[in-house]
Formats: sequence, C-alpha cells, structure tokens
Amino acid sequence: MAVSELLGLVLASVVCLIAYMVYIEPFPNDVADSPWRVRLASYRVMFKFMSTPLVPTRINNWLEERYRANKRAISPRVPYTDTVLDGVPVRIFADEQTGGKTDTRPAIVFYHGGGWVMGSPDMYHPLTSQLAQELNAVVLSVDYRLAPKYPFPAPLDDCTVATVWFLKHLSDYNVDPTRIAVMGDSSGGNLAAAVAQRLTFDPEYRDLPKPKLQVLIYSPLQAFDFNTPSYQRNGNYWVQLNKPLMTMMWSKYLGRDVGPAMKTNKHTSSAAKTSPLAHKCLSHDLIPDEFKQTGYEAPSTNFGDESIYNEIKEVLLDPDFAPLMREDLRGLPEAYILTAEYDVLRDDGIMYAKRLEKAGVPVTLKDYLRGFHGMFGTGPSCPLVCTPMVEESFWHFIAYAKERL
Repeated sequence: MAVSELLGLVLASVVCLIAYMVYIEPFPNDVADSPWRVRLASYRVMFKFMSTPLVPTRINNWLEERYRANKRAISPRVPYTDTVLDGVPVRIFADEQTGGKTDTRPAIVFYHGGGWVMGSPDMYHPLTSQLAQELNAVVLSVDYRLAPKYPFPAPLDDCTVATVWFLKHLSDYNVDPTRIAVMGDSSGGNLAAAVAQRLTFDPEYRDLPKPKLQVLIYSPLQAFDFNTPSYQRNGNYWVQLNKPLMTMMWSKYLGRDVGPAMKTNKHTSSAAKTSPLAHKCLSHDLIPDEFKQTGYEAPSTNFGDESIYNEIKEVLLDPDFAPLMREDLRGLPEAYILTAEYDVLRDDGIMYAKRLEKAGVPVTLKDYLRGFHGMFGTGPSCPLVCTPMVEESFWHFIAYAKERL
C-alpha cells in the first residue's frame, strides 16, 4: 500500500471516528452546565487512552513528563517533599509558613484515581496542593504500585503501609491525631474505604490513631453487580467512564481476564446473585426510588458462570477488594461521599452511604444532578472543565472539611 493510500485510510478512519462520537455515541445532553465542553473533554480523554499504546515509548515518556511538569507549574505554591515511607513513594505537602511550626493541624492521606492502572501524585498535584492550602492541612499523597503489573492487594498494601507509617509519626508533622482523613478520588476512593476498614477492624492497628473522616469521591466499591440502576442508565455513555472501561479496570485490578464476563454480569453464579450476602450488601432496595430512572429493570438472577465465579470469588467478596462486601460496617469513621448522576459508579456510593447510615455511622451524601465522573476540583485542580457545578463540588467539600476536620 502506497504512503498516500495509507494516509488516506488513516484520515478516513479519523473522520469516521469523529462522526461516530458526535452523532452516534450516546451522550447525556444535559450533563453539567456545559454539555459540549464536557463532551469534548471526554473525547480528549478517550483519544489519549486509545492512542497511547500507538505512540513510541520515548515520545510517550517525554509527553508524560511535560504533562506532569505543567501540572506542578499551575498548582498552588505549597511546599512539598517527595520521599519514601517504609518502601512506598509519597509526596508530602507541609506548609510550615501557614499555621505556625508549633500549631497542630489536620492531615489528609490522599490516594489518587486512575482505575488502579494509571495515575500518580503528579496527576493530582493541583488538587492535593490546593487541599493543603485551603485547609491548612498536611497532605500525604501516596504513589502506590499499579495494576496490571501489581494487581490486588499490592496497591492497597502500599496505601496501608504508607498510612500506618504516617500515623506513627504524626508529631514529626505537627498533626493533630484526632483530625485525620483518608481520601480518594475514583479508584482512590476504593482504596480510602478499604484503608479505613483495615484501620478500624484489623487488631494489628488497634493502637494507632483512627481516621476521623473517610472521603470517597465517586468511588468504585464493588465488582459483583454491574447492572445497578446507574450502570443500566450510564453504562454506554462516554462521560469519562463507562461500563466497558470500568469492568476492564476492575479485571486488571483483580488480576484475572474476566472483563468481558463482568460486562454482562456472567462473572457470578445464579446462587451467588441470590445469596444472603449479596442481598444484604448490594440490594437495589438500598437505592431510593428517585435514583431509579424510567426504564430501570430489576436484574435477572438466573444466569452466570459458576466456573468463573469459583475462580475469582475469594477476591470478589473480599472487603479489602470491594469495601461494600463487608457485612458489618459499625465503628467506621464518619463519611463524606460524593456521587454524580451521569456516573456508572453513582449507586456504589449511594449503597455504601445507606449501609453506613444503618450501621450508625454519620454520613454526608452529596449527589450532583447532571454531574459526571471526574468533576471534582476547582481552578488549576479542575481535572477537565471548570463549570459552576464543578466549582461547587470542590467548595462544598472544603466547607464541610473546615467544619468537621
């Protein structure tokens, strides 16, 4: 094939892809305050995700470093240190000029998002530095190992190790041991919930300071049911995240190639779907009717793949992997849970909030109508587009944290 023919084929493919995305790809027309800005930003993420494997490694590395450097350059000028805590790389924001060297301050241990397969403290540098600045807090941002090279439990173990080391050395950073939060965005919220559970229930950590807050920002909390109302409604939308991408990431974190089965809920058995554990932890009755859109159907339970389920059930039901699968949530820290209407993960957050409430745990559930996955941030920390709703999501949390932390 001649070069001109190849270029023509590539151009035609690009035109077809753009036409598909604009005219055919399902997309909610009332998302956020500026649907087209969100749509274009979503396609930019999709294009980056799809094109990265096609770009030569050296170019990719150079682009990634430029991206990270730009993130750091536009962030609030809060002093930070990159170091290693008990073998885990971390970034610590500690502004000694704010609050005074003798004043104790709150602290946030932050776990970044990226579906357990990508992300870094650099990617979240604008957000974590702004959290440190606005809350006069020490912020520890954990650079945990990533799947698929390091599947579960490696990322969670890294987060736990770094957090435990920090909790043992709070006095080094003038941190008040009664004012600590664990916080995560997306997959980082899964890790934050799991770390909070470990610190609460594992006897190994009984003598450590306990987190006062767990902050879960549109977090994946279970990989058992991919047919919740929010998955049914939003599974085919490309608003940062959809069902194929989320199940692929869960599969890589799990360390088993079961993404295709997850998409159709065939990765569990019929008996598992109707078990008391599934009913207690994941019942759709936990989701208020106002969140069940027109067209919602209670999912069928008389199908599944017993062989796949038997292979993965030990991990699938492990609360370390999926915090929603823990039966008894009593004693956990107060929770701030952010969910968004056009996010497949919305119902994970709602179910966890309702179950925490039943367990007597104080919960603030902030659901954003017309919100989308990736909306949390403001100013330089806006991950995609800054609209009034996006700004509100950040400042509402800041007001909450100033009061509660």
